[in-house]
Amino acid sequence: MLVDSHVHLDMPQFEDDLEEVVERAEKVGITEMLNASYDKASLGRTVALTERFDKVYGACGIHPHDSKDFDKETEGVMKRFLLRKKILAVGEVGLDYYRDLTPRDVQRDIFRRQIGIALYFRKPLIIHSRESFDDVARIVEEEGAGEVGGIFHAFSLGEDELKLILRMGFIVGIGGPLTYKNSRLPEALRRLPSDAFVLETDSPYLPPHPHRGKRNEPAYVALVRDRLAEIMGVEPGDIERASHANYMRVIHRSKPKKASMTYELKGALYLNITNSCTNNCTFCPRSEGNYELYGENLNLIVDPSAEELVEEARQKISSGGYREIVFCGFGEPTSRLDDILTIARELKSLGLPLRLNTNGQGNLVHGRNIVPELEEVFDRVSISLNASSKNEYLTLCRPDFGPKAFDAVIDFIEKAAASKMECIVTALDIPSVDMDACRRVVDGISGVQFNVRRYRFVKERL
Repeated sequence: MLVDSHVHLDMPQFEDDLEEVVERAEKVGITEMLNASYDKASLGRTVALTERFDKVYGACGIHPHDSKDFDKETEGVMKRFLLRKKILAVGEVGLDYYRDLTPRDVQRDIFRRQIGIALYFRKPLIIHSRESFDDVARIVEEEGAGEVGGIFHAFSLGEDELKLILRMGFIVGIGGPLTYKNSRLPEALRRLPSDAFVLETDSPYLPPHPHRGKRNEPAYVALVRDRLAEIMGVEPGDIERASHANYMRVIHRSKPKKASMTYELKGALYLNITNSCTNNCTFCPRSEGNYELYGENLNLIVDPSAEELVEEARQKISSGGYREIVFCGFGEPTSRLDDILTIARELKSLGLPLRLNTNGQGNLVHGRNIVPELEEVFDRVSISLNASSKNEYLTLCRPDFGPKAFDAVIDFIEKAAASKMECIVTALDIPSVDMDACRRVVDGISGVQFNVRRYRFVKERL
């Protein structure tokens, strides 16, 4: 499911071995490449590539370097090509103040005109921005480009710019520079949501390590995938699945796939137990209606039955390769206590550790201590704390049970720590929360392992 969302296979660098380049891309699992045009001549070459190769699609647009040559004839050619089924986007367009090969006022005018074309054809934009981000962002907002969205190609900026891009309704393209030794991108991307990026190479430019100084090609996108997986703390397959889903959503305008009852993440099999929760956390992606996680749609319309979850879990586990089974979901699993106990008993014979992810309010939900029931079937319990005091918990987690929720969570942690289960307490490193203070809350509880989890941006729209 690998996708290279930005290539220039029509350039002279590929004249001698284009067939072999495409074959190498297919061998590493690339299912689609998006060829971005950049001048008038490349518009036709891009269309020709889409006709020659099944796995090549196209974007039509004029790069800021060549926007001085944009005229009515060029615009007419663009519009005719945008009617073709395999021409999916308007790009590569934008502003480049690094080389200034076209006067800046002309760049801005042509960028606006091409945004207008994208809006007319309802096509996403592939945006180039080099030393011009403030003007690019201003024009994107003024022209309402968020209506069609798209990709900020070759993202190389910081966390603040990333947040603004996401708020404007766009995602970012991540390429070879991520792999460079002194790259600042790992820090900028540390809170990148899993639905906010695509992978790209910009072939023949920006080759990843260890190919710097050589021609880039689509097959090298796998190196970008692997590096991003390291940074985000997941498996390469998770990044691949997320990038593919994001590309299909943004570029192909595909509808969300059916909600997943089970899904793979970090080498574990997760069970999507429920979307019902006793907290309304300010940091939860659900607050913006986002239920997508590494390419999986977790938006359950109806909670799956215990029988359905067991059957699907057994089918997936039969293929092997999972390290544990995690009872999770975008809700509170213990609200379905009888069902999770039934499912756990059925799956225990498979020999994999069983972990329960919970907000620790199960005793409040059921009006009794449920830990003895849980420890009979679960090997581990992971309890989300996320706050260091009752007031902070009320502000951030907004529990249905009000002020008594925090004390109940602490009590649940104490009981779980004293049980047969391995007890893990976690907290998201939300900028406003003192992680050391959270750690001190459970420091005196014997048997507790404290883990800090990475907070990802919630993409509030402008």
